[in-house]
Amino acid sequence: MKRIIIFTVLAVAAVFAACSNKGIEGTHKTNQSPTVWLSAGPPEGSTGKYRIQMFWGGWDPDGEIAGYEYLVSNNVGSFDPADTVGVPWLPVAGNDSTFTFSADEPVDSLHTDNTKQVDVFTRSHTFFIRAVDREGLRSKTPAYRSFTSRTLSPEVHIERPQVFALNPAAVPQISTYRWKALDWVDDMLLSQDPDSVQYALIPVPVADGYDFEATIRALQRGEKEQYFRPWVWYKAPEDSGKFWTTPVVNPGRYVFAIRAKDEAGAVTPVFNPDDANSGTHGNVRRVSVGPLTSGPTLTVQNDYIGIIRTTSCSTPTSILDSPAGVPLSFKIQASADSYGGTIAGYRYGWDIPDLNDPEQWEIDITPFLTTANVPPRTFFFGTHTLTMEVVDNSGYCSRVEVKVNIVQFTLERNLLVVDDDVSDEVATAGWSNGGVGPTDLEHDQFWADAAAEVGGFDTVIDMVDTKQRFIPLATLAQYKSIIWDVYGHNTNANASKQPLLYDYISHRLKNPPPGQVASTKLQPNVLALTMAAGGHIMLCGTQPVQEVCSRVYTKGARFPIIFLYELEGKQDGSPNIEEPVGDLSFAYRELCLETLDFALQTTSLRRASKQYCRIDAIRPHGGAATAPREDTMREAFSLDPNFPTLTLRPEAAGPGQWWEPDHFGLDAEVYNPAYFRQGGACQYVPRNTRSCFQPVYGLECIDTLEPTYHQAIAFWTTAFADRVAEVPGAVGARSIVFGFSPVFIKPVEMQKALDYVFFKEWKLPQRTTMRAAGSP
Repeated sequence: MKRIIIFTVLAVAAVFAACSNKGIEGTHKTNQSPTVWLSAGPPEGSTGKYRIQMFWGGWDPDGEIAGYEYLVSNNVGSFDPADTVGVPWLPVAGNDSTFTFSADEPVDSLHTDNTKQVDVFTRSHTFFIRAVDREGLRSKTPAYRSFTSRTLSPEVHIERPQVFALNPAAVPQISTYRWKALDWVDDMLLSQDPDSVQYALIPVPVADGYDFEATIRALQRGEKEQYFRPWVWYKAPEDSGKFWTTPVVNPGRYVFAIRAKDEAGAVTPVFNPDDANSGTHGNVRRVSVGPLTSGPTLTVQNDYIGIIRTTSCSTPTSILDSPAGVPLSFKIQASADSYGGTIAGYRYGWDIPDLNDPEQWEIDITPFLTTANVPPRTFFFGTHTLTMEVVDNSGYCSRVEVKVNIVQFTLERNLLVVDDDVSDEVATAGWSNGGVGPTDLEHDQFWADAAAEVGGFDTVIDMVDTKQRFIPLATLAQYKSIIWDVYGHNTNANASKQPLLYDYISHRLKNPPPGQVASTKLQPNVLALTMAAGGHIMLCGTQPVQEVCSRVYTKGARFPIIFLYELEGKQDGSPNIEEPVGDLSFAYRELCLETLDFALQTTSLRRASKQYCRIDAIRPHGGAATAPREDTMREAFSLDPNFPTLTLRPEAAGPGQWWEPDHFGLDAEVYNPAYFRQGGACQYVPRNTRSCFQPVYGLECIDTLEPTYHQAIAFWTTAFADRVAEVPGAVGARSIVFGFSPVFIKPVEMQKALDYVFFKEWKLPQRTTMRAAGSP
């Protein structure tokens, strides 16, 4: 084996030696240039998109392709070889790539329609590609394709400062302009962010009489280019491509204009002022710079008082009565968008002797984006003042002061009956006149008899008629328990005759609408405060909860009312489940209700009602007065074993009487009915009710196939069941809602139900008293 290896080595050495002696001769060949071709791209002479993927290939007859180079000419008219002079070739790897070609020439160069921001832009191009071999030799003849790229120009709209009609926006000397731009890709269906924006603040000459229109026309003719600032990348860090805060600007009149440019080079072709008729916002805004007469809009919100809103630093102090021991928290919202300002910061503090001393505020000026929360405070006596203030970037201020009078809840008396019936009662009305309803005297006698065994109950002191006087929180603070009997079925639609309950209890809007201003004397939600302080309530009557949330006969409503999302039944379209607006409402928070429906509706209401979740089994009930009723309150079926079945009293529903089942039948509110959650019938209604909702009575229908059959028409709410006031005799207990008027029920049956509430649940002291003649 070793011999073979040695021989081989020697043989190779001999060959090299021979070569060295004789030399190697051959013919030298010149390197051949590679060829190249375009395999895919836009058709020659076509017009299409401005972002295009090109494909190519190449071949080197005596070697390998090292790479490719491309060149793009911007043609003037048709292709001219001179268009490539001075244009550099650029390297590109692989056999394909996507290129963005410019499209920066308007199709109509004489375009003068200043109401149209979007227009077609094009540009003719020739794309060249050549191959490069490993020796650096280029293709003798590049492949090329001529075509026209096309795009739609971007548009931009000024969002702030806000403007109304043709009036100039009044802004301070330091103000912020904000806009939104869209770049339409190929049509008006798909958009993206533009590449950049360019804006200008153009003074309106005094010599021209501060004529906005003359300056705008000059801008449209291209005569104000010197005022435009450099292009700014639209997606610049911290959104700086979407707004501009000015330096200090001299007082006077100005025109603010902005235009956008897309990645193909197309620029917003026109300057379009706001259109007052159509309500659209353009890219030109008339501006008046000078001292403001008001500050930023400051909105203060509290769960029990709703909102206070002001634009002044000298707003009158608002006065609020609040129970001792109930935490008070406030939410601050502020905006200077209306005049293009920016909120620089906020501060707040309780009981500040000197507002000019920064050390006396709880916090120094602290910047925030949209909202701030004042930490909850609990007071047990005295009067305390909360001051909340915001300042914009120009130093303008808005301030709200709330003076809180702490009311002691003594609960020394046991039961208060509030008669909140504003119906048109006449002397001849009553059970003896067809059974439409009781007279005032008959109504009062019912409650006098019902409460007769409650210890210390005095009809002179403990029964209040809301037609005679206003009921302050201090009055309610004397009582452990309150019955609020409301008649909300006001067919006369007289706003002055609405029950007091509506003024006391209304929706607390999470995002309040504009236009509301501060009030000196605030009306809190007294029933919610009473429950929060440890008192108990019984809400009952004709449409009691409906009166809380909406004046059906004056404002209209649609059913079911979904409390988490709806306010006063007027919300348009489907609810936004990401931003519930009704979760501060009394019906949702304190009463634990998700939905409200009715067992009976009038013909006119049925025509006006609209359901969010209409399914085949659900329909408005009722019809003409002479039509048979499919669904009436004949009985209330007990869903709580502690309560008896309730039936209508013969004076109201006996043969020939007004509420006879075959005639009218008594209407009742239906609470959290299952038919709106079963099988996902309504996506806005939770599958299960909250634990704080505990049904007491269900509707006993004549037609057992009616969907309201056995649905809840009375319920306990446990929202404040564990709240015990720190006074002698106070107990923690549930509150209750009857969706009908107890006076229409047979007294002997209703008394058993009321006695359970009074003595078993509320634990009121009981005395033995002879009831009035004819009473149970």
